Amino acid sequence: MPLIRLDARGWQQREDFWAALLPALGTPDWHGPNLDALYDGLVAGENRVPPPLTVEIAVSTPLPAPLIAYLDRVRGVFADAARDTELAIDFRVV
Repeated sequence: MPLIRLDARGWQQREDFWAALLPALGTPDWHGPNLDALYDGLVAGENRVPPPLTVEIAVSTPLPAPLIAYLDRVRGVFADAARDTELAIDFRVV
């Protein structure tokens, strides 16, 4: 199962997360930086890295509280996609 490990050092906002995640997943050019598109890409297998997969966010410095809350929402999208596809689609912040 592929492991996509992203370094969150320097991330301050959602755009920093998306700028790292979308290329790592190999999303199509038309893929938007939003939770609905993330879910659709995971469930439909539209990315160059299809499920099963794990995305791991390595946090070595504190992240802003709004970004932490947003990453919790991302975790929920991954959980929903895993439930709906019955595939291992994991997201974790370490």
